[in-house]
Amino acid sequence: MRKYIPTLILVLLFAGGLGYAVSQNWFGEETEPPAAKLTDVETSKIAGIRIANGDLTYQLVKTGGEWAFTEPDKYPVNHYAVDAWLDTLTSAEQGGVVEEAPADPAKYGLDLTKKGITLTQENGAVVTLAIGDPLPTGSGNYARLGGGAVIRLDANAASSLLPSITTWVDTSPFQWDDADLKELAYKRGSASWTLKNSAAAGASPAWTLDGKAIEDVQATTVSGSLKYIASDRLPVKASTLASAETDFTLKLVTAEDGADKTRSFTGKKDPDVDTLVWVTREGSEWAYAVKPEDLQKAETQTAATGTGTDSGAQDGSGK
Repeated sequence: MRKYIPTLILVLLFAGGLGYAVSQNWFGEETEPPAAKLTDVETSKIAGIRIANGDLTYQLVKTGGEWAFTEPDKYPVNHYAVDAWLDTLTSAEQGGVVEEAPADPAKYGLDLTKKGITLTQENGAVVTLAIGDPLPTGSGNYARLGGGAVIRLDANAASSLLPSITTWVDTSPFQWDDADLKELAYKRGSASWTLKNSAAAGASPAWTLDGKAIEDVQATTVSGSLKYIASDRLPVKASTLASAETDFTLKLVTAEDGADKTRSFTGKKDPDVDTLVWVTREGSEWAYAVKPEDLQKAETQTAATGTGTDSGAQDGSGK
């Protein structure tokens, strides 16, 4: 064994030296430079966002630190989605250059009016990003920042930077914080239930469903069965449904600023589409589309707690 020790030492020294040489790039190998950011615009300085995505163009402006839709209507804004989009914008990277000075950008499908982003900064400066056809490899899209070179843009980034309008519109029909919840009273056809929290302010919740005590987790399930119903359609003006037939009612009581506040939600049957119910919130100009099967699922989840009813025996008062 001893006779191999010198050889083993030489091998270890060689391996260590080789590793050091590689780390110092002694062999003159080219290293790929870090990818450049797609844009260096500061999101805090952006005052307007205009997105063209096929047949639809929509625009938001920021006033007093808050985003608001201006086109195609003054829809309520999903601020979390807009913030996430701004993060995507600032983290997106440029791919390689396809053509430095394109004489005919249209051959790459680059048309800002059909697919692209226009950013207006607080000082009035405008930044544009046109997103074109997919690359032949399918790994990305052609893109062009302002009047610069045609570049490659990662396919996921290209898709994320052109969200559908429903991504940015707040389409949540029901909104409340369970920490403030005092009562939910639901009535739809033969299904009715009342969820209550009778605890005093600051005390641990004391939940009942139709007068029977339930655990916190059950109360969260009942509340969430409605609260987390999502709409995949743009809202419409509630005034257009004034004469529509009522499908359900929901009374909401929350504790706010030391006092109970009561609001109401009303479901209106779509006059033309049997598979839609439009939820109107008291004090809101918008109505939100939900599917009857989602409401039925919420009713089933409530009944599954063992105290909810769908027999019509309860009148929604909890008695």
